[in-house]
Amino acid sequence: MAFLKRTTRAGQTRRASSRFIVFAVVAAGLSARSALAQTVADEYQVKAAYILNFARFVEWPSDSLPASSPITIALVGNDPFNGSLEQALRGRSVNGHAIHFRYVRWNDVLTQYQIIFISAAEEPHLPEILRLIGSESVLTVSDIERFSLRGGIIEFSMVGNRVRFDINRSPAIAARLTISSKLLSVARAVHEDTSR
Repeated sequence: MAFLKRTTRAGQTRRASSRFIVFAVVAAGLSARSALAQTVADEYQVKAAYILNFARFVEWPSDSLPASSPITIALVGNDPFNGSLEQALRGRSVNGHAIHFRYVRWNDVLTQYQIIFISAAEEPHLPEILRLIGSESVLTVSDIERFSLRGGIIEFSMVGNRVRFDINRSPAIAARLTISSKLLSVARAVHEDTSR
């Protein structure tokens, strides 16, 4: 009888092990499929946090950002952040300025905002967007490829699985924006390119 119990327990243990292995294989398959979605979500959460920090380490001229007026950040085009940028900025303030957030279209008036993130979906309109902004005091940010070499100020890129950014100082200087040396020191590259 004791022998039968041991056999039954061994059988249960083997069945439990088999179930666990099947579960692990299925879970691995599901997590492999969701890993890319999770990585993209994490990428844009990091980018949202960076954008908030850009507001901390950039100074606008007083005629474009008077003391105690809000810093308004706009998202141009579709929302690759899936709401995480708006969430990261909600209720925040930076250097005595409340943070406001707006969704806008590429052909809206963009010069009223302090920071704009240009969605990659708006790449066909990029030359027009940058032309309309001109040398107004707007910090332009995007993850469009070569954005910082095409007249944008801060360009996000992925290096391995890390979010990095490049800065083009020439359009920032033209826009009368002062970028902190702390921010410049953590950029992957700092360009002095004036081409548009």
